Amino acid sequence: MKLILVLLLTRLSVVLAGGYQGCLERVLLYNAYQVDGLNDEKDQTIGVKCAQADPKTHECKKWITCQPKRNSGRTRCNFDELVVFLGKTPTPKDWAVNDSSGNLDPEATAKNCYDKFTNAQGKNPKVPNFPPYVAVKDAWEFNDYIKRVGDTVNNAWSKKGNNDNKKLWDDFDKTMDLVSESRTGDHGPHLIDEARAQLGSKFEIITEDVGSGKNPATGETWQTVNWRETARQAKEKGIENVDKDIQGFLKGLYGGNNKQAKDHRVVISSYKRVIDKSKSCR
Repeated sequence: MKLILVLLLTRLSVVLAGGYQGCLERVLLYNAYQVDGLNDEKDQTIGVKCAQADPKTHECKKWITCQPKRNSGRTRCNFDELVVFLGKTPTPKDWAVNDSSGNLDPEATAKNCYDKFTNAQGKNPKVPNFPPYVAVKDAWEFNDYIKRVGDTVNNAWSKKGNNDNKKLWDDFDKTMDLVSESRTGDHGPHLIDEARAQLGSKFEIITEDVGSGKNPATGETWQTVNWRETARQAKEKGIENVDKDIQGFLKGLYGGNNKQAKDHRVVISSYKRVIDKSKSCR
């Protein structure tokens, strides 16, 4: 495995998380839902929930679609309605935050979402995860959910995309970048600790800020390992086998006997495929 590939793969964290990232996932789903709305109704799959699900057998007796508020004059759900549709919301309204142009602001909306969940009444309020089958038809596993969302967005571009509606795809890509940034920031402390524990005796582990350096919702530090700079400085000091040591560390961390780490790697690959396909399609 070439070092550059390792660097690319480790730019993302690897879990279906709650928190601020979980709220960004909801914004990303809504971006995809808007694109899917351009497809014929019979072909729409996003914003479709299994009302009677058996997660073990992956069987669903009844699929239902997100419906807008009665007498709204709309045929499609807005962001607030989609969030409520996913379930476990402490309030039915005021989830969306628009920018000065009247468009959904992904970062501000995710921060607002985080505040609403974590300030709700009850014991230990938090941003809950949602199972794939309450968001996308026939999606039972998270990696399949990622693929289905990505395929829907990318396939719609080839059939429905044009200069007039391109902003829908731009919004999806923008939120995807924020999700990737959040995954990197959330995972960074764990990666830094592991790298220092296993490699710190051989060479210094150089870190870098992720985005602004802070989680927009919590203010927690966002940093990760700067592998390229770590390798460069170590080689300048005459340390041998730097690339081999880094590759071995990452292979052991993400490809060893740790099931969670292996699952993390699969999620990384799923998101990377969506991003790569988006770049090749648009």
